Amino acid sequence: MASTALASLWEQTIGRIRPIDVDSLPFVRQRPAVSKGRTISCPRDPPDSVTDRTEFGQTGCLIYGYPSSGGVLNKEADVLDMIFLSLPRSTISYRSNDTNEEDQFCRLLLRTGATLWPSKQARFEADIGARYRAKEEKKIMVYAWPPDGKGVWVLRYESERQMPRDFGRARMAMDMEEKIEMMKQYNATFVEDVSQIEELRDAYTIVEMLVGLRELPLDTCRTAEVAQILPH
Repeated sequence: MASTALASLWEQTIGRIRPIDVDSLPFVRQRPAVSKGRTISCPRDPPDSVTDRTEFGQTGCLIYGYPSSGGVLNKEADVLDMIFLSLPRSTISYRSNDTNEEDQFCRLLLRTGATLWPSKQARFEADIGARYRAKEEKKIMVYAWPPDGKGVWVLRYESERQMPRDFGRARMAMDMEEKIEMMKQYNATFVEDVSQIEELRDAYTIVEMLVGLRELPLDTCRTAEVAQILPH
C-alpha cells in the first residue's frame, strides 16, 4: 500500500513540472538557422607582405628574399648575416623594386644558408605543425666564407634536432674568421671547390636561372667581404 501511494504521489508531482525552454534563457545564444543551400565564409587573414626584407621579432630578425622564379627565401639572421648582406641591424628594410637587384640579393642570401619556401604562409604552417616539412626544408646548412675568397667551411644537419645544444655560440661570431674557428669545433668541413657542394650546386641552378653565375657585377656588392667570395 505504501509503495502504491508513493508511486501515485510521484506521478502527480512530475506531472505538474513544465518542460524548460532552454532557448528562451537570456544567457543561451541561439545559432541562426542556415539553409542547406547557403554557404558561410570565414574571414581570412590578410595576405603576407611580399615587400619586407627584414622582420624583427622579440628574439631576433628574419631575412626574406623574393626570387623572380617564385617562392620566398627565409633566414633566421644573426649579426654576421646582417653584416654579410649589408643590412641595417636596427631598422626595417624592404625588397628592391628592381627584379634583377632582388635576384642578386637572393643569390647572396642563399650563401648564408637560407631556405626556399613556397610562401611565408607555408613556413608558418610548418612551424605550427599544420604542414609537413619537406626534406630540404628541414635541412640546416651553415657556411663560413674565408676572407681570402678561397673555398668555404660547411656544417650540414638534416634537421634542428641534430644540431648541438650549444650551437648558439656560433651565432655570436662577429666576423668570418671567428665563425670558422667556432665551426671547426663542431667538425666543419672545408671545401675548396664550392661547386662540389650539393646544396650550393642546387642553389647555383636556381641562381643561373635568375642572373647567371658570372653576370653579377661586383659593384652591386656593398662590402669588400661579399665581393671576395663571389666567383671570378
